[in-house]
Amino acid sequence: MATTSSFTFSRRRMMWLDPYMRHYVRRRTHGVYVDGNLNWSPDAINVLMPQHVSRLDGFVVRMIQRQAAPQARLVTIMLNQQLKRYPVFKKAGAFGITPGTTASGRDILGLVRNDLAPGDCVMIFPQGRIEAVDADLSDMYHGYRSFAHPSIPTHFTPMALSVEALTHSKPSLFVQVGTSVACEQAAGAFRETVHSLRRFMREYGESADASWRGHRLF
Repeated sequence: MATTSSFTFSRRRMMWLDPYMRHYVRRRTHGVYVDGNLNWSPDAINVLMPQHVSRLDGFVVRMIQRQAAPQARLVTIMLNQQLKRYPVFKKAGAFGITPGTTASGRDILGLVRNDLAPGDCVMIFPQGRIEAVDADLSDMYHGYRSFAHPSIPTHFTPMALSVEALTHSKPSLFVQVGTSVACEQAAGAFRETVHSLRRFMREYGESADASWRGHRLF
């Protein structure tokens, strides 16, 4: 039987946490560049699948999600060991797991079936950990499949990220937002979105920010 999750999303907590996240990213980057639109659906569970290349990723994805759907709840899947280090995120939608354990499998099942509702967003890193920008994508975890709700439409949105030093004193962070797909196409869509961003970075190199096809978040 599925257990009841401890997922909590406090909009009041996010009112002061969102400005902190934006300040944190601004201090550590030359700029954040985004291409593509996050197609949030109020009638579906929206699973965001970002590539994991830095400590900034979760904050940047939250800012993109907030622009597209400011009132939507966001559940961020984190490792339990990380959540213990940063308990401030617990009431801001963080949900702790220990990959490969039976208990976490039950908790995720409870979260999906008992707590998630149409319009909610879920952020999960399919690589499971921070990896090099050009890491092999064939070993991505398949835990994202657990978030396909049995009766509510579930859309999976791949997101590629790249942190590049270029010619500035601080690195620039590039985000390619892919097209939402069904669970069965999620792995392929994730890989193609990442490869698309890699091709762009190889082609434009140090002029990537000036040649960017999207917009600058800040």
